[in-house]
Amino acid sequence: MNRHILIILFCTPFFGFSQVSFTSWVNSYLQINSYNGNTNSDAYTVTFAGNGNLNVPHWKLSARLKQNIVSEDGKFTIPSNKISFQPISTTGQAYPNPVPTISQIGAPLNVFLQDNSESFLIPNSNAPIYNNPQTPNGYYNLQLKYALTLLGGSYLGSFPAWTRFIAPIEFTAYDQNNVIIGKMSHDFQFQIGNITDAPPPADILSLKINTNAANGLLEFKTMQDYNNGTSVTYTDGLSVTTNSNFQIKVRSLQSNLQSAAGNSIPVEVINLTLVPATSNTSQRIFPIVLSAANQTLVQGNSTNNTPYRFDIKYFTLPQDIRLIDAKSDNYTTTLQYEITPQ
Repeated sequence: MNRHILIILFCTPFFGFSQVSFTSWVNSYLQINSYNGNTNSDAYTVTFAGNGNLNVPHWKLSARLKQNIVSEDGKFTIPSNKISFQPISTTGQAYPNPVPTISQIGAPLNVFLQDNSESFLIPNSNAPIYNNPQTPNGYYNLQLKYALTLLGGSYLGSFPAWTRFIAPIEFTAYDQNNVIIGKMSHDFQFQIGNITDAPPPADILSLKINTNAANGLLEFKTMQDYNNGTSVTYTDGLSVTTNSNFQIKVRSLQSNLQSAAGNSIPVEVINLTLVPATSNTSQRIFPIVLSAANQTLVQGNSTNNTPYRFDIKYFTLPQDIRLIDAKSDNYTTTLQYEITPQ
């Protein structure tokens, strides 16, 4: 086979057609009286419902900030990454099995909002929306409840008492083919009370892509590379130093791997995972398929201001037809890694 593919990664209300309906509602008000921030444990509830036979695997749920979180007088702004959602519970009815739990769905336990991009509350459900009722129009209902947290920190001291902020957030549900099931928008209100306690120490969050991993490289030289998949691992490729719990996310700044000649391959042909090089049993690793959406790679506890190191592994799956049919060329994309408090 006289072909050679080289992939380089640079690190630096609408309703779609569906048998499933998508609705949601909110308890939108949250008052903050401490530098520790606050949590509304009953902030957002979403419902998927339908009748008869249903089978929607790998569905998704995202949240997108529609505009900056600005005070009513327009003088102050809350950074988007100070707002996060936490799954609380699932309820509902289905047949023959009960509705899935948060754990069975595989929902991330803490998801921060991001500027100018979707944050996936459920990136790719491990449990389908499934119903096989005994009666032809048997009812299905899956309800997920989320808490909303405004992260604490010394930044809260810059807002006068009783300043009110509005966060307009759009929620979108997708099926397994990224077809929109439904969209809904809600406004969340944050009011800064009279904060009198002492501010906490400033967060220290440091992420470094080491020199050996700055230009990732996957090569396809033989038929075996296509049949078995190929991989590359960069030892100690990423290091983290924090004084608080953290999460690391990554996204591709382009939706396709592009070549200088104008050829392209979807970035989804590349898989990525981190491998802890520093022992820490509290870390949770989430292998991902590359996407233009921000995805969580790892969640961990404070490193106590000492470096944690991770190996970076890029790999492809065996016999991916998108790679087998691709033209021989050099393809590139740029990845953006970020670290935020958890």
